Order: sequence, then C-alpha cells, then structure tokens
Amino acid sequence: MLEMYVLYGLFAGIVTLIAGLLPLFIDFKGIRYIIAVSAGVVIATVFLDLLPEANLKKDAWVLALGFLSFYLIGKLTVLHSCGEMECEQHSINMVSIFGMALDNITDGVAITIGYLTDPNIGFIIMVAVVIHEIPQDITATILMKDIGYSTRKMLVPIILAAIAYPIGSYTAVFIPETFHEPVIAFVAGAFIYIGVGDLLLEAHRKFNINVILSVLSGFVLIFMIEAVMGH
Repeated sequence: MLEMYVLYGLFAGIVTLIAGLLPLFIDFKGIRYIIAVSAGVVIATVFLDLLPEANLKKDAWVLALGFLSFYLIGKLTVLHSCGEMECEQHSINMVSIFGMALDNITDGVAITIGYLTDPNIGFIIMVAVVIHEIPQDITATILMKDIGYSTRKMLVPIILAAIAYPIGSYTAVFIPETFHEPVIAFVAGAFIYIGVGDLLLEAHRKFNINVILSVLSGFVLIFMIEAVMGH
C-alpha cells in the first residue's frame, strides 16, 4: 500500500498533467487571477506552516539558499508563470524542461518531508504545490503552442513535469530525519521566492482590484484549511 505522501505526490503529478494538457483543447482567459490566488496560497503556507517548523536560528542560511536557488532556477531557465499574453519568454528548451523537472522534484520532496514532520503540513504543502503549478503548466503549454511545437513534442515536457512529483515524494523518504528541519527551511526560502518574487509580481504586472482580492482569497483558503484541520 502506498504511503499518503506518495499519493499526494501522485495527485500533484496528475493535476500537473491535466493542467499541461488542457491548453491543447481550451483557450484560457483570466490566468492572472489563478496566479494571484496561487501567490496568496504559497505565501500563507510559508508564514503559517513552514517558518514555524523551521529552526531559523540554526538554518537561516538554508532559508537563504532555498530563496537564491529558486531565484537562479527561475532566471536561468526563464521558468515562471505569466498572465494572458504577456509572456516575454518565447521558447522552451532543454534547460527550461530541466528547470521545471527540478522544481517539481523539490516540491515532491517538500510534500513528503512536510508530511513526515506533521501530516497536516504535508497536506497544506500539497495544496500549495498543486495550486501554484497550475498557472505555470498552463503557461508552458501555451508558449509551446505559440512557437509551433507539435502535440507529440509538447507531451515530453508535460509528462516529465508530472512524473517528477512522485519521484521527489518517494525518494524523500530516504532523507535522514536530522535533515528534515533544514529541508523545511530550504523549501520555505524557495516558496518565498515563488510566492513573492514570481507569482505576486506577475499577478500585479497590471493593476486590477480583482487581483488583490484573488491574492487575499488564497490566504483565506489556507486559513480555512488550517481551521478545519485544527492546526
């Protein structure tokens, strides 16, 4: 029987697969609002779940490393979400695909380590991961369509991105328990960059009061989950 954290990773992979495939059949509008909700969810997860579990006195440098690592991944692979037709990136190459896979493996690891720390945290991380990946996967497929990739060629990065989650979730179980706190700190740093440095900035590229409401709704969603779980 598969452990729950592996099932969470599989679920994240399935959602990623669906989100990556949908633009092949649907013209998406309002991606900005999905990005805004994702920003709220990710930032709330950092403040309410990850930072309280991290040992910042000992692992502050790991927190910074997580932030800087995902900053570099995001900039060097031009890996980010973008609203409507505002993407400045007009190509997806092997570096971009590698960046997407590495990002998703890290998220899979985060789900498992969070779950082993506290099952409720594992669930919330899974929610945050799934929601913030949806606009990124939609964006990636839209970009590939725009530059003329065939459906077969688009399937390769979509499938790789999807299977990266359960791979990360399963392999994380072999990380010694003594490293769990540093991993949580690293993930917190990564989520700070993703939430603030990527999603929030992209959502606010054009001012819109509905974007602000969408960000707040992401926070409310996490608050509600926390309340239901009594965490």
